[in-house]
Amino acid sequence: MKRERQAYRLPGVASSGCFRKMYDEIDSSTIALEWLDTTLAEVKYQPSMRSYSLVVAFMKAALTSCIVLEGYGCVNTDYKPANILLSGIETGYITAKVGDLGLVVPSGSLLNAQPYAMRAPEVFLGQACAEPSQAWAIAAMLLCWIKPGVLGVWDSPHPFINDAWCMAKIKRLFPHWKIPHSDDVEGHSLKAAVDAAKSFSKEVSELQAISPLCEEIRKVEMPRQLRDLLRLMLVVDPVQRPSASSVLAS
Repeated sequence: MKRERQAYRLPGVASSGCFRKMYDEIDSSTIALEWLDTTLAEVKYQPSMRSYSLVVAFMKAALTSCIVLEGYGCVNTDYKPANILLSGIETGYITAKVGDLGLVVPSGSLLNAQPYAMRAPEVFLGQACAEPSQAWAIAAMLLCWIKPGVLGVWDSPHPFINDAWCMAKIKRLFPHWKIPHSDDVEGHSLKAAVDAAKSFSKEVSELQAISPLCEEIRKVEMPRQLRDLLRLMLVVDPVQRPSASSVLAS
């Protein structure tokens, strides 16, 4: 709650239409927030013009929110479908806003951040969540909405291997991603995770069903522009990954 109140005190957050409005700060544990009808998590992807209009609305809101936060040196480490709030999805006037700002933090300050399915490759490898990481999270959120289970822990057999399981999925989608040798990372748990991830990606039958990204997105009906957007944003190297502002401008 403290972080969320602090986020709303940033002038750009308070005034931007891409965030859910905070109407009142009642006390240290109570705030009054704008109500919207539903969330992206409660809407099923359908290959229809209505879904495509919805994608345009929520991607614009999410990417704009990144740009606003980056202006204050902050990142949102909790982009996920449940935090994309929606109204008017049955009409031609869709409203999409980013909600739940409780995990907005200074860029580069938080390790092991982001929900598993939306976690950027570099964050799995021990880097703090930064601007490129939240750009990945938004694209991963879109992919997971269109094709649930392709990223994340949905089918992980045990919580102890969640990190390795998720990294193995990324490796299946992006075969060129170089998972470092365990000698090149720090911490016993990360060393074990990178070794297991490489093994899982080659040997676990459930993961063999995951094809490279270009093939996976051909398995689902969607317009070419949506495939192009996913390919543009889902770049495993954070240095080469396009920024939120460049994606919006493209």
